[in-house]
Amino acid sequence: MHTDSDTLHFLEDESVDSATKQLVWRLMVVDDEPDVHRATTFALAGVKILGRPLQFLHAYSGAEATQMLQNEIDVAVVLLDVVMENENAGLALVKTIRQTLKLSDLRIILRTGQPGYAPEIETIHDFDINDYKTKSELTRTKLFATITAALRAYEQIRKLDELAFYDRLSSLPNRNKFIDLSDDRLVAQRQGTDVIAILDIDDFSEINDALGHQQGDRLLQAVAERLKTELGNEVVLARIGGDTFGLMGSEKSLAPVAVLSLFREPFLMGDDSMVVTATMGLTNILGEGVSGRDALKDANIALKRAKKSRRGGFVMFSAEMGSDIRERVRLLQALRHAVESERLFIVYQPQVLLSTGRVVGVEALIRWRNEDGSFVPPDRFIPLAEASGMIIAIGDWVLRMACHELVRLQAMGLSDLRMSVNVSQIQFRHPEFIEKLKAALVDTQINPKCLELEITESVAMDDPDFILETMHLIRQLGISIAIDDFGTGYSSLSHLRQLPIDRLKIDRAFVSELSDKVSGGHIASMVIELGRNLNLTVIAEGIEDEAQARTLREMGCHEGQGYLYARPLPAVQLKDWLRAHLQH
Repeated sequence: MHTDSDTLHFLEDESVDSATKQLVWRLMVVDDEPDVHRATTFALAGVKILGRPLQFLHAYSGAEATQMLQNEIDVAVVLLDVVMENENAGLALVKTIRQTLKLSDLRIILRTGQPGYAPEIETIHDFDINDYKTKSELTRTKLFATITAALRAYEQIRKLDELAFYDRLSSLPNRNKFIDLSDDRLVAQRQGTDVIAILDIDDFSEINDALGHQQGDRLLQAVAERLKTELGNEVVLARIGGDTFGLMGSEKSLAPVAVLSLFREPFLMGDDSMVVTATMGLTNILGEGVSGRDALKDANIALKRAKKSRRGGFVMFSAEMGSDIRERVRLLQALRHAVESERLFIVYQPQVLLSTGRVVGVEALIRWRNEDGSFVPPDRFIPLAEASGMIIAIGDWVLRMACHELVRLQAMGLSDLRMSVNVSQIQFRHPEFIEKLKAALVDTQINPKCLELEITESVAMDDPDFILETMHLIRQLGISIAIDDFGTGYSSLSHLRQLPIDRLKIDRAFVSELSDKVSGGHIASMVIELGRNLNLTVIAEGIEDEAQARTLREMGCHEGQGYLYARPLPAVQLKDWLRAHLQH
């Protein structure tokens, strides 16, 4: 290497502690001329750049450098000769570093003794290098300046990587980095040897609310530290969400029972300790074509199943679960199309007095008919509509259609006929629900006393203060309220007494028990007795034969509906049924 009279003042070797001594910048010199290696290390001997000394690695060919870079870590800068074992060795190594080894942080300074061989502008344009110098222009001072600039860029990139790919609280990789790491491992692994899991701390939001976010953060750090320590380096560990951790490793190292057993001992957080449980979802379906992102989705599906039925346990993803999800997605898309193409419609089921058979009301029920004439059951599409938020628009449409139909039915002379409309939890909790209810009353001009809203028992018991306030607002409009599917939930009787309701509806499952000699309709009897004590009307659904109707009458049930009287009917057929019924 040529030198000139530039003066370079080297930093004195300061006394540093052992921790600082370990912080070095690792530079690799790749050149087929030994003299270049000696000149480079001599020029930079004893130098500290950005507070750290330099550590040199030496390779004498592109092939040797490739082998070394596969095994060495934290190489910050490569000083790379263009022409070595062949004319393209240096440029080929650039491609290997970037495309095959995927070392995007590494800074590459290309050096050439043949300036005309690879024109500077074209080389910088075509290859992912960071600087390009001729060996003759890299004097001692300029070499120092060039490497300093490269190291400063390397350090800034690493800091940005930490912000983009690492969780600051736990110092673990974040979701994006976990996906990258799992993708790399999926490419390298033997098929079927690894699993990907998501671990979720149970009731973490309640811990945060009760003890504060600082204590919650300490718990997360303690959990991260224990998982890191106990699972070791063979497991890829990341914090992929607020209280969820991603894990990838062999089936043996991530045996779910063993992983969950790590939560048996309390987690120490300073002077405090806490016992928590965790739930896991796992997938070992990691065959060809499966990406880390796909596997994480599958593990999340399994986790949701586990949180529903096996909290504190685990569920392994299966192909059937994936089919279920795909079917739900397909059905949701079809539901959107059904709404747009007006394939949803309303049927009405009459409600009668059990004592006389007189019609007192009808219940509006939504139906979905496919283009081929087949029907999609409500218990399949209603939960999807609720989960997607479509139930808000659908429910508003049902309410208005039912109110308009009530006007037409009352014009037949049924002035006191009641229209019952089901309201989902999502609708009931929507901030505009009461305003939409008022607007429907104004637009259709119905008598509010002829409108009844049915909510399920589970909705009535959820968030008592909010539910009670909303119910009072509904009652102030003159609208009555019924509790649907009563007996299937876990009602607090003290809370039930406070609710401004008019009617209890016995679930069809308890009506069917009236024919069972073992159970004999005990729950139906208790609901009727409860209604009597609370001065509420009781209506039974799903009455299919006269024996059930007779038993309900004898128990004191007031009203009923079911196939014994009429199936749910479209509006035109309902009118025909009502005319025939009124003639008897």
